[in-house]
This record gives sequence, C-alpha cells and structure tokens, in this order.
Amino acid sequence: MEFRFQDWKSRQDHPGLRDAWLATQELAARRLDGRVADCILCGRPTVLRLAGATDPPDLREQLVCTRCGLNTRLRAALHLLRGQLRGRVPAPRPPPSLPRRLLSRIGLGPDPPRLRVYVTEQATPAFVWMQKHLGVDLEGGEFEPDRARRWQLTLHLHRLGGRGRVAYRDLTALDFPDASLDAVASFEVLEHIPDYRAAIRQLARVLKPGGACVATFPFNDRPDTLVRARHSPDGTVEHLEPPEYHGDPLGGGILCYHHFGWDVLDRFREAGFAHAAMVMPWSLERALPYGMWTLLALR
Repeated sequence: MEFRFQDWKSRQDHPGLRDAWLATQELAARRLDGRVADCILCGRPTVLRLAGATDPPDLREQLVCTRCGLNTRLRAALHLLRGQLRGRVPAPRPPPSLPRRLLSRIGLGPDPPRLRVYVTEQATPAFVWMQKHLGVDLEGGEFEPDRARRWQLTLHLHRLGGRGRVAYRDLTALDFPDASLDAVASFEVLEHIPDYRAAIRQLARVLKPGGACVATFPFNDRPDTLVRARHSPDGTVEHLEPPEYHGDPLGGGILCYHHFGWDVLDRFREAGFAHAAMVMPWSLERALPYGMWTLLALR
C-alpha cells in the first residue's frame, strides 16, 4: 500500500493512515529483532535486526534488513526511486541485423541509453547499493572541499564495496548542465543546508522534464517547517531550538537546521517542480512500518 498526499489538508484525519499507525504500534509491541519479512528491495525473505537500543525502537532508522544492510527509511525511498526509473527506462531494442558500424553511424546502437541519476552522497551504503542494483549512470558527491578528507571518504567508499573517487559537490551550486539528469535523490541532506531553497532550485534545474526527485529528511508531519537554527547577518549560527547534530561517514556531527513540514511541498513547486507529494509506502509484510514519509516531486 502507498499513501500519497499533496498537502496537509488532504492528509488530515485519513482513516487509512490511522489504521496503518495502529497496526504498526501492535507490531512494535512484539519482538522485532530477528523477525522474518520480505524486504521490499531484496524481493525475498530476510531477517530484520534492530541496530539500536532506544525504547521505543526507532523503526525508521534502526530496523535494518540483514541482506541489503539498509534501514527502513532508505528501503522505502529507494523502492520509490527504483519505481520512477523503471517508468523511464526505454524498451530493449531487438538484436540488430545491420552491422554495428552502420548502426552507430545512424544513431541506432544495439543498447538503449542508460539513465543518468545524481544522489547527494557517495561514501555510504546506500550509494553502493545504487551502484550495484539500479543499472544507471550514477553520479554522487560529498560536501567536502578538503582533498585529504575526500581521499579518506574514497577509501571508506571502497571498504563499503563501492567504486570510483569521491567528488566534491555543493548542492546549492551543482556542476551539472540544465535538464541533464533523469532523476535526483537526496537522503537526509536538505535539513543541513541553511538556504535549502537554493538547493531545491538546483535540483529542479538539473532535471529533465518529467524527471523525478526522491528525498528524505526529518519530517514533522505538521503544516509548517520547524526552523531549528539559522545564520545571522554576520554569518554566525543562531540556535532557535536546542542544537541537533547528525552523524557523517567520517564521524562527528552536522548541525540540523530544519525539521520540514507539509509546506516543503510548496517550496518544491515554487522551484519549478510540476508535481510534489509526500508519499508513504506501507506494508508490514514487506518490512515497511508506518512513518516512512518520502518526498516525490516531478519536474
């Protein structure tokens, strides 16, 4: 099942959401560590593990598939991204009867072009999964201008089983040409950017018409975004809420500036996206409990 809403009003008092929440609460009251379910990404039964000891457990971040190694938030988001890409993959061409040289001269090679996708990370298990399973030309990057630290991130990427060299990319000033990508993905990054609206405008700029953006971020499921911190005119950080830091691949913490609300959909539409919605895949049989809100926007 998939819940999809374009604004706060349509989401309010939805009976299906209530039932999904109650069913998830009943599941959480049982033993989750070691439970067997069908992983939505792996497509087969897997053992789930709780990678944490909070009470109650954080099913979004801590419930991990032992086969793909990804938590629930990422499994839900990558499931949505994969679905969008499948809708854009050209149909395979039949075996050519003409010589390859002639086919290439007239622009009819034996294989369809690969889709081009950018994800706002690189030295992560999610990026490695995407390299291995999406079958696209995948671009990544980390917001790390220091070359020595980028080399450390590259080594970390290779230890995870990935390939390539980590690139430096600033989400507010991307180096891709206009309308050059088929899809973009951003997992827990936008909340760390003070001027997140500039980042959204960049995501819209680099997408082709009809291209998809799939994003996760701290989502409060309320009408308005909570601003936790902001930059003062002199460049210093002003904390409006107790500071909240999230981890990064090299350790340490990154300040969280926002917990987004339903108004984030308006920010995507203002940036040039034709459609924007919050989507929640939900299936207890496929290890997707309630709460995996994911933004899906189409250019």
